[in-house]
Amino acid sequence: MNESELQTILKSLGATHAQAVKRFFGESCNPITSIASIDQGDCEWTDWFKAMATLQLWLESQKRDYPLERKLGYLSCTVEAFKNTPSLMRPKLSEATERMLAQHGFSDQ
Repeated sequence: MNESELQTILKSLGATHAQAVKRFFGESCNPITSIASIDQGDCEWTDWFKAMATLQLWLESQKRDYPLERKLGYLSCTVEAFKNTPSLMRPKLSEATERMLAQHGFSDQ
């Protein structure tokens, strides 16, 4: 992914979600280099960024925040949790993230 692709994705998310993605990464972090190590799986990058916004907004609603690595780890675990679901029945990562947060929250441990 390059800067132009990133900006296109952020623009497609709308202002609220784009700002949440920026807070997800933090001020001193470059999203492009941060996602380089992510196993994208079957998910589109757009849905990864929607899931990042979903997680960030949920954490903010709970008045909580965590380091980037923890948040990326949560999303990676969400991908793993739905990996064995047949692809036609598998929810988008952003929807799966909503389900995981509703069912399990985000552990402080």
